[in-house]
Amino acid sequence: MPLDPTTPIPPAAATRTAALPDVRAGFVLIYALASFGALLVLLTPSLESLALRIDATVPAADAPGALGTVLTFGLILQVLALPTIGRLSDRTRSRLGRRRPWILAGVAGFLVGSVVMALVPTIPGLTVGYAILSVSGSSCVAAVLAVMSDRVPVRQRGIVSAFLGLGTVVALIVGSVIVAAVPANSGGMFVVPAIVGAVFLVLFAVLMGDRSSAADEPLPELSPALLLSTFWVSPRRYPDFGWAYLSRFLLQLAYAFLTTYQAFYLISHLDVPARDVPGKVLTGTLLLGVATIVSSVVAGRYSDKLGRRKVFVITAAFITAGALSVIAGAADLQLFYVGLVLGGIGYGGYTAVDLALATDVLPNPDDAANDLAIFNTASTLPQALAPAIAPAILAVAGQSYPVLYVVAAVVAVVGGFVVFRVKAVR
Repeated sequence: MPLDPTTPIPPAAATRTAALPDVRAGFVLIYALASFGALLVLLTPSLESLALRIDATVPAADAPGALGTVLTFGLILQVLALPTIGRLSDRTRSRLGRRRPWILAGVAGFLVGSVVMALVPTIPGLTVGYAILSVSGSSCVAAVLAVMSDRVPVRQRGIVSAFLGLGTVVALIVGSVIVAAVPANSGGMFVVPAIVGAVFLVLFAVLMGDRSSAADEPLPELSPALLLSTFWVSPRRYPDFGWAYLSRFLLQLAYAFLTTYQAFYLISHLDVPARDVPGKVLTGTLLLGVATIVSSVVAGRYSDKLGRRKVFVITAAFITAGALSVIAGAADLQLFYVGLVLGGIGYGGYTAVDLALATDVLPNPDDAANDLAIFNTASTLPQALAPAIAPAILAVAGQSYPVLYVVAAVVAVVGGFVVFRVKAVR
């Protein structure tokens, strides 16, 4: 039964004119857990387990390039899959609703992908497994994101966005715990996160109360032109959405430089032995996570209370730039950890409101899944581009990771300034 059985779920078309009722705490909890589950599945391989497996598979000098190949291919597939599946979700007509079928299909797919990565420890095997997981995990993310527009009223979107943002942090922490806890470099670091994510996503699919869409008015046939529009929201027609997208893209690119290469940073810059990296990453992730949780809850609550979004994004951008500068200048683990704490404060303030800001400026609530999936590519695309861009920066900088993080700090600052251009949201 639905988590909130007394609250009817209005048809998508009605969301433009009818005020949505408040969502209850139980719904927010299971919604946040579903977001956590999807992010755990997608983030753990890209941020830690793939780097460790590749480091044990190829020579150290080839590891960054090999990681870039695997990640870039999988993440480009995510960029393509997110809006495509979002569009298909918006158009789905079934007794199970519009979102539930795509969550369940995604769960089945990413379980297969995780098993492939676990059992085929070669670069081609990792590439294929991560590609399967990327597309399937994107199916879950696209459907879960759309629920924000389907169910959550504007007055609650700041705090709900904050709890969804916490899913990212908790996914990082739990992923690090899993990688540190399973036998070193074993298939468990791929399979266990997928199983945990599957449990929470299936639970949400069962309890979310996604109304039947079987009787909804049929939509026009999905023409080639409409399919191509899946990947595009005109920034000229919808400038606020475009500026919000660019701001998120730049902030996420800055974080992607940090998170994707932190294992190599620890090994090559701070001389941490590879066998100790999972423990050090876990410690850093815990520190970042605690800071993010506190910052996110505070920022989300006050964003709703003050009715303001932009000031939190701008402040978060400058804090993030400061954190990356500290990490760039770190000569030991202690200063690296200080930088991660500052980064957590910035990331928490940012994730508390960025999804709420985007939902507030959606071009068309009827296309919520598609448009929010496009917005989410502003997170996925930087993760795909960072492994492609970073090796070039490192080559020019003589393999200096501090230089890479200085570049990331500049990118974060620009991302903060961009949000000034959003006009419809304060």
